[in-house]
Amino acid sequence: MPQFDVIVIGCGAVGSAALLHLAKRGQRVLGIDRFEPPHRFGSTHGETRITRAAIGEGVDYTPLAQRSHAIWRELERDTGARLFEQCGCLFIPSQHGGEVHGVTSAQFLANIETAARLHGVDGETLSPERLRADYPGFATAPGDRAFLDREGGYLLVEDCVRTELAVAVRLGARLLTGRRVTSFRRAGGALTVTMDDGTTASATTLIVTTGPWITELVAPLRRRVTITRQVLYWFEILSNPQRFGPDAPVFIWDVTGRDRAASDIYGFPWLGSPGNGVKIANEVLTGETDPDHVAREVTAAEIEATYETYVRPFVPDLGPRCLRSAVCLYTNAPGGRFVIDRDPGDANVIYASACSGHGFKHSPAVGEALAAMAQGERPRVDLSGFTLDRLAAAGTS
Repeated sequence: MPQFDVIVIGCGAVGSAALLHLAKRGQRVLGIDRFEPPHRFGSTHGETRITRAAIGEGVDYTPLAQRSHAIWRELERDTGARLFEQCGCLFIPSQHGGEVHGVTSAQFLANIETAARLHGVDGETLSPERLRADYPGFATAPGDRAFLDREGGYLLVEDCVRTELAVAVRLGARLLTGRRVTSFRRAGGALTVTMDDGTTASATTLIVTTGPWITELVAPLRRRVTITRQVLYWFEILSNPQRFGPDAPVFIWDVTGRDRAASDIYGFPWLGSPGNGVKIANEVLTGETDPDHVAREVTAAEIEATYETYVRPFVPDLGPRCLRSAVCLYTNAPGGRFVIDRDPGDANVIYASACSGHGFKHSPAVGEALAAMAQGERPRVDLSGFTLDRLAAAGTS
């Protein structure tokens, strides 16, 4: 008989959620992580992550986001933790043909407006005049308009993972950290994993959610995903700190084509006090890296280039002094799509990856869905748009 019903390999954003939902279902479940989650080596760190309800990457993501918001609120009620700040999310598209997470800027806005209409999201499109009047901290151009998603905001990323794991363990889940799974194999009616210290564990079902290390164990994703290095910056506030206070929305602004900018930027209100600065970053989707050898130091030249290209021209209240920085990783699939599927060689191996830079907000609902799949049930939210075949059909085989 297997030692466990399910083993979850990788306990970051999605893995910790899957572990929690399996434990809630009374499953004998083991979580294994090569580090001590939450940690700073993958994609789930850096204080905050944006969440939204009207999803520009595709209308089919909105049910995941809305279900995730409900789960975060339930977890807050059950634990007393502060996890989700609903301050709104402002999206400003490019007028110069930019792209956000594999979707053109214009289509991204169209998807947001469609998702809001179809799913009853509280939000509105802002005219250029309204945008400038309501958000004077942004140096917008004539003709810029925006969408304000009032159901959006930010998640306290490390606290989210820490809370999910703590509740899962309290409900009976077992957690092994500092262990790397090197392989798995089927032996009779069980799947057995081997770890780097030679120990093994077996289960009926495996869930693999190892983020940037996903291709070590999931062969079908090799050559289909890429890993990119992302830098998060906290820049000083020189003036008008009230513009970035707790009531200010998070923002995603596609500044492609203005000055030297070649991507979108995103940012958050200050946390704690204005002296902690404003977290802001631009997204880099070129230059593949290796999660075990990525440069984790942020140079002075990087800071200066980011400030001059992506901060000073657009958010002039912020100054050039970087108070701190962090490096994280994106696991990207073509078109910015998720991949959530069963291994074609063994239906009891389930994987979820390629969050493509916008996955954390959806992780509770994805974890809940993985728990249902592990028990042979239909997930509450439709995941049919995220199979490997859908990725191949898009011309990536």
